[in-house]
Amino acid sequence: MTGFVDRERAAQLMDRAGIEALVLCAPEAFHYATGASIGPAGLFRRAGAGFVVIPAGQDLPIGVVVADFNAAQLQAALPEAVIRSHPVWIETATVDASTSGLALAQRIEAGLTSSGRAPDFSRPATFDLANSVRALKEILTCFGLDRAMIGVDLDFIAAADFLAMQALLPACIMVDGSAALDRLRAIKSQREIDLLQQGITLSEAGLERLQVDAMAGMRQADLIALYREGVAGAAAGLSHPVATAEYVTLGAKAKAADAKAVPGDPLKCDMVCTVGGYASDMSRNFTFGPPSAERAELHAIAEQAFEDGLASLVPGTTLAHVHRVATESLSRQGLRSYRRGHFGHGVGQSVFSEQWPFIAADSDVAIEAGMVLAFEIPLYIDGLASFNLEDQFLITPDGPVAMNRLPRRLEVIG
Repeated sequence: MTGFVDRERAAQLMDRAGIEALVLCAPEAFHYATGASIGPAGLFRRAGAGFVVIPAGQDLPIGVVVADFNAAQLQAALPEAVIRSHPVWIETATVDASTSGLALAQRIEAGLTSSGRAPDFSRPATFDLANSVRALKEILTCFGLDRAMIGVDLDFIAAADFLAMQALLPACIMVDGSAALDRLRAIKSQREIDLLQQGITLSEAGLERLQVDAMAGMRQADLIALYREGVAGAAAGLSHPVATAEYVTLGAKAKAADAKAVPGDPLKCDMVCTVGGYASDMSRNFTFGPPSAERAELHAIAEQAFEDGLASLVPGTTLAHVHRVATESLSRQGLRSYRRGHFGHGVGQSVFSEQWPFIAADSDVAIEAGMVLAFEIPLYIDGLASFNLEDQFLITPDGPVAMNRLPRRLEVIG
């Protein structure tokens, strides 16, 4: 098991930012850097559950601070990494074959005694940031970075935790490394691309099941259940964990969750399928029975804006330009006052499917080969329909390659 970090690109980004190492502690960043889970301590979503040190010097290994409960597993998964641990609330003991003649309690006590911890050892209620920062300091000192300028993921760390870290690492200069981390994660490895492609493949299997079996009279929960059944069937046998999130809008005005579909209702299915921690994002639109003329026209507007924007989704173009092209397409089609904050976003490992960079009016980010972007044209018109046309694209040197295969047209169901 290894992480997804391109060390050469990481070194270039750190050099550009003037930092000597990235120190990451968000659970998602931990997994990105190591390929392993941060463990139960990460569920508290506070700094100190674990740290990963990625030095700018590629001759140095990565360093990992992790809960003692997970340390042996991490060391086996990352034999080249420098691992340090800190105690968490979970108590464990190992029983050895050499004590097999003793009573069970004596065997457990012998295992605890053999762990080598101090007689006054005690465990915190959850975990102690000071303990994990001391372990982090050991790694930084080992790497010769104990007085370095390091970039930390300040878009995750609570202000109180950051102040405590500064006090415990007074010789280090800690700056915000979030931008460098974002740019590092924006270019995907082949393994990441494969996970994101798998998510789209599963999501489309779910939508195909919905399209075939959806009927008027079903509730939103019934429609989502069809999608999930399709995903589950296609995911059978996969080694990676799979999860879904469904953003479904039924009706001309969004209906309550327990309301039933009736003939003529529009249906937006904005679906997220997460495989191995990587969340794919796509959306398709349906009507129960033939669409009204206005709904067909609304979807045609979205299709045209999608095609116009997609033509500019090429390496070297800024995301602001793509946003402008999509906005101008909508304007030419009569929606001169329509103002959408973004027309898509990066995808990858996150607690949410939408992540940096965003296809927004103020984004100076240039599109690069290796990015995976979700491009979308959402048109939410209360009283008519909520439609969103969204595909996921791998950016290649020759332009965008769709990960989707389902047609983008408005489909009739039910």
